[in-house]
Amino acid sequence: MKRRKVLLLIATFVSLCLLGATLGYAADMVILEGSPSEVGAKWGKINRDSILEAYNSFMTKAEDKEEQLRRFAKLSIDLSKEIKCSYWIEELNAIADAVGIDRELYIAFTFGRYRDLALLYESSGCTSFAIAPPATKGGQIIFHKTRETAKDLQSAYLKKITSVPKGDKKPYKFFGSMGTADTGVSFFVNEKGLAGGADVPAQWQHKEWYVGEYEGEFPHVDPPKYDGFMNHYVPRYIAEHCKDVDEAKAVMHSFAEKGYLASGNRGTNYLFVDANGKILQIADNCYKIIEEQVNPSLKKDGEEYKGIYFTVSRVNDYGSPEDALISNYGNITIELANSPKVSKHPAMWNFERAQSSATILIDPEYPETLTTIFVTLPAYGYSIPFLMGANATPRALMDGTVYEKQRTSFEYSEFHEAGINDMWRKFIYGVRADLKEGKDVQEELNENFQKMVDFILAMND
Repeated sequence: MKRRKVLLLIATFVSLCLLGATLGYAADMVILEGSPSEVGAKWGKINRDSILEAYNSFMTKAEDKEEQLRRFAKLSIDLSKEIKCSYWIEELNAIADAVGIDRELYIAFTFGRYRDLALLYESSGCTSFAIAPPATKGGQIIFHKTRETAKDLQSAYLKKITSVPKGDKKPYKFFGSMGTADTGVSFFVNEKGLAGGADVPAQWQHKEWYVGEYEGEFPHVDPPKYDGFMNHYVPRYIAEHCKDVDEAKAVMHSFAEKGYLASGNRGTNYLFVDANGKILQIADNCYKIIEEQVNPSLKKDGEEYKGIYFTVSRVNDYGSPEDALISNYGNITIELANSPKVSKHPAMWNFERAQSSATILIDPEYPETLTTIFVTLPAYGYSIPFLMGANATPRALMDGTVYEKQRTSFEYSEFHEAGINDMWRKFIYGVRADLKEGKDVQEELNENFQKMVDFILAMND
């Protein structure tokens, strides 16, 4: 039966390849590139139904708080202009117009829907890690985040705002992932090879999920702070305006000093890694930076392992991701990092909350083209590998179709995912050779991106 299914999947994939060659994938791909209004209008049109559902649910909980929400929206608009990101507001206005909802209230919703910022939104926690030389094989540089929170239709996409209002900063192209209803990001990698994400600090996560005594200042926010950017817009800013860990670090300090950070009554932990293999862990309590480590190391059983860092320790009856990496220290690859032993480990015991994840292999030579994102929606499904040099996103990945399909199918097989990894290795080997010869590979990357999404959807039937 298994053999029959594998043969059927291969046949399906070949058919998809032939079909894609004929159609050019244009109908199923979305290019989120252009002015903020153009990008926002596309997003709003495609995700209209899920935006309305999330927005209406939020507004129902708001009850008689419209005046409060409008004040929060005006503050968010002013702060966006202050950091030279007024294009965010143009994008959000275009989304609101496409959906047919109030602009100010949608701005309040998208800036304040998480972590009790504008109302009450309960979150759980997340798992992030970075792996870099000397821990890896061949100098690989890896970032991962699993988003563990309440069920929410998940999206993943490539985005590049190409024109901005006068006085704004021109943003970098980036890959990001979050819910379909807003434009913040939970995790990212940009064209410069900087990857990162934001977490609920380990100290705030449920005790049974966190193993080990915490050392350092407790990230309690007193008094609670709501006037600023939540931790889905701070990563977006860094994705669009920082090229490396040093610049991300400077932004975090600047935002803390200027009062731009907000997260209700809990601080936020961030992890970044860049194309130089430099790792930064940094945490705030909204008012100041309370913890900061450059190139932190994993410490376990009295030993130190340079090049490995986890923001939270995960240990249960399935073992721990740390042990899997330690046993392969110096020889760690993206395939191991993105396996059930490591990146998918959180989803094995936190199944219902494992909403999304990405394991990112940063290419130091061609970060803008050959960085590979293994995106997984939800986090216990098959990963979809694609390259940063694509400029179009399959609609099924952007509108929540992949998330919903894998969320309800439970078809994951580590054996089958090994086959996906083999397909990726073969593809990137050929693309790298073409790139070195000076060939334009963008269309090739777009086509392969769509093929991989179609293949994963077929595997879940």
